[in-house]
Order: sequence, then C-alpha cells, then structure tokens
Amino acid sequence: MNRKILLIIFISLVFVLTGQYTVSAESTGTRIKDVESNYQKTVLWFSEPMEITEIRSLLQEGKKELAVKKARQYVASLKNMNDPQAEQFRYFALNALCAALTSTGKIKEAVDACSRAIKLNATFWQAFNTRGTAYYVSGKNKQALEDYRKALSMVQGSKTLVDLVQHNIDLAEKKKPDSK
Repeated sequence: MNRKILLIIFISLVFVLTGQYTVSAESTGTRIKDVESNYQKTVLWFSEPMEITEIRSLLQEGKKELAVKKARQYVASLKNMNDPQAEQFRYFALNALCAALTSTGKIKEAVDACSRAIKLNATFWQAFNTRGTAYYVSGKNKQALEDYRKALSMVQGSKTLVDLVQHNIDLAEKKKPDSK
C-alpha cells in the first residue's frame, strides 16, 4: 500500500506512558488509564504510516527518548514534502511528537507540537485530545478539559470515540481544580 492509502486508514496513535498513568492504544485514539482502574489495556493494530507505527511501538516498550528522536526525525523528513497529503502527514507526525514529548515530561514542547498540528488542521480531533493529555499530565486541568471538550465536539456520532474522549474528560474533572 502506498503512504496515501495508509494515511487514510490511519486513525490515531498511542500516547503517554508515564509512571502514574498508562495509556491504551486503540484504533480510535488514546485513553488515559488511572492506575487504579479496572480498564483493560487493549491494543488494536491497524494500518498506518510505518514511522507512526515505530513511534507507537517505542512508546509501548517504554523507550520514550528514542520515540521522541524518531518523531523529530519524521517531522523533519516531511518539511519539504509538497504533495496534496503533506499537511495530513505533518499533522499526524506532530501529534506523534506531542505524544512522545508528553511521555518524557517535556510538556511545553509537547503542547507546542500539538498546537502546530492544530494550526495545520483544526478539524481533526486527535491533536486536541493529545494536547489535552499533555495539559492533564502537567496538572493544567482547565486547559485539558477545554481541549478534551473540543475533541468531543468533533467525534459526535461515533460511540467508540465519544467514550474514549469522555473517559479523559471524566478523569480531568476528578482532578479539578488545577494543581499547577
């Protein structure tokens, strides 16, 4: 399959693997899991660009710094790409970079990467959800809730996506007010 078809099939990425929280990769996005939760970690494999698969796998293996390095390389490799799907590739590359940076605690840079993705395409929900998680991990629950709610407004009609984003909202609401 060529990259264009893989991108169309691509729906989401894995996210944060921190000591206090874990994330479950699903074909529809990421779900923060409170360590005390009974939610089972489920990984569904799906077609996606090879670079995104590698970054996701590195995060799942706990190789956070290497995931950041690979994500940075992927973003850089797309810099001069000019075909019609270039912005979509850049969007998902920046979203992956945001996820990887969040997993290493580089929240300011992670938020910047997600914000850049959102500037490329503010109609995709994934970077709002990912940036929300960066805010959540850093204790900025008000901002996390704003992003999660924006993501939720974009996924209406898909029960799986609504459930995923609503789960993140529920966790952020439990943490109110902002701890930082």
